[in-house]
Amino acid sequence: MSVLEKATQILDVVAESPEAATLTSIAQRLGRPRSSTHRLLSELVQLGLLLRVGPANYAPGPRLARWGEAAGGFSDIVRLSKSAMVRLRDEVNYELRHFTEVGKPLPLSVGASGKVLLAFADQATQAQELRRVAREPLTPRAPTADELVVQLEQIRLTGWSTSFGEREEGLAAAAVPIWNQAGAVNAALSISGPTARLTAERLEGLRKDLSAAAAGISRAQGWGVGEATPRTGTEAPASVSPAAAGH
Repeated sequence: MSVLEKATQILDVVAESPEAATLTSIAQRLGRPRSSTHRLLSELVQLGLLLRVGPANYAPGPRLARWGEAAGGFSDIVRLSKSAMVRLRDEVNYELRHFTEVGKPLPLSVGASGKVLLAFADQATQAQELRRVAREPLTPRAPTADELVVQLEQIRLTGWSTSFGEREEGLAAAAVPIWNQAGAVNAALSISGPTARLTAERLEGLRKDLSAAAAGISRAQGWGVGEATPRTGTEAPASVSPAAAGH
């Protein structure tokens, strides 16, 4: 593992800690010696990526904050999708909301939106998720590795993904891909709700409207302009679901 990968893992641990992480907790979490962990922490502090809080506690630093602000503005996907989402809400008479916090990491192997993003992700990302699923299913209703392979192929063929209680018991969802100018999937548009309300038949009835809304957002991003055509195996897309997050 490279030094950059090790440093990135440390940053992830610190960012995910509800309070300032300690040297000991970081080393234990990553299974690394305290000495080498301390050296990397010191360098990250010098670079402004971390702040030392107290004798051995660490929190995200100012440079990370600047990077976060820059990353938050990398795409106008939310702005571009708003009008299409409002029309979708009015057409299907369904509540519109942003469910998933932008930037919050979620597994790609469960939920309608996650599976859409995974289906069109690069092969390395797909292989990583399949290995994780094979080791331990995330939820009782999560698909097995073999089932997921079949589902991902079907999603690539149809552009349609559904989920019933995979991420959270009692919730159903459907999702469709959103394409960018390069012909790659960079987001998913989904609708979700209680399984008692969103049956398989009900979701199928919403398929045309959901797909039309996603196509409108895709065109707003430049998809279909010039020679760009949909393709798979691109860089892993951002986990952004402009509508209610798939479950």
